Amino acid sequence: MGLSVAGTILERKKGPEAFPPESVGLLELSEVMDLYKSVGRRNIDYFAWIHDVYSWITLPSVSFEWKSALSEDKTKLTVFDILADDLADNHTTRSFSLLQELAEIPWKEKSQTAETSEYLDAGRRIWEDSLSSVSCYPRFKEFERIFYFDLRQVLSSMMYSYLANTEGIENPIETSFYSSYGCLVEVAIDMDLMCSPAFDMRELGLVRTIACLAQKVAHVGNMMTTYPSEVLESDVSSPIISLALRKGLIRRDELGVASTVPKLSKLEWVFKSRAHSYIRKVAECEKEIRSINLRGFSDFLIELIDKFEGSRSLR
Repeated sequence: MGLSVAGTILERKKGPEAFPPESVGLLELSEVMDLYKSVGRRNIDYFAWIHDVYSWITLPSVSFEWKSALSEDKTKLTVFDILADDLADNHTTRSFSLLQELAEIPWKEKSQTAETSEYLDAGRRIWEDSLSSVSCYPRFKEFERIFYFDLRQVLSSMMYSYLANTEGIENPIETSFYSSYGCLVEVAIDMDLMCSPAFDMRELGLVRTIACLAQKVAHVGNMMTTYPSEVLESDVSSPIISLALRKGLIRRDELGVASTVPKLSKLEWVFKSRAHSYIRKVAECEKEIRSINLRGFSDFLIELIDKFEGSRSLR
């Protein structure tokens, strides 16, 4: 079940067969959408698509009663992530001071933060609501430090994007390193593992290898649908734009112009080829996991590449 294009309220299951009521955040998804609409610039129908994807792809080890909460909480965290992304990448909404303050919200008590804008207030409310649910997951305490570590990488990637676009630090090595973190996949898999009772922590390194590769796959799928708008936004932190500039396919002064977009299409095969090489590595790694059955997760990633096409019209 997803959020309709009309913004239908997503109802959480109630009753003893559902997840514990104390894990429920205070905000419905529709309310989170309203918060984002009050300060954000994106088409919120995109978040409906995100929710549908999160409802479809979770680790097979997740307890059934937590799947609904996971898909909603991941969607809410994606909204928080996009609030940061808008401050980092878009030339009309870019703001270093707001990005810094938003990035510190998960590590500061409300009393330590002087809310000086509606934007920060929306970000804090969405973050606190998400955490109120995530912190009630069965194995949250075991993964808490890892979850915050991975979240830090997500927000650091946003800071890199900002500096790449404003301070000229962009380079292929760092862009390759940072760019995929914005897809939030490792954070999402942390959340799945919090709801996976059979998972053996001794296999965490192996699962994180899969998570990192899956994040790179998701990033390629996402990039294939976003680079046309990122060309118009002159976002050099997009790896395909960075590569096109280095290869001389486009000049920097051609960014921001719609006629530049088709010139990048000839590079799509480079990134799609990389994605399929990552998927092959996932297929190898998933066979080594013993405590939970991850076989076939690589097949989901193949489908995920195609699913991103469905979000193209929403960007």
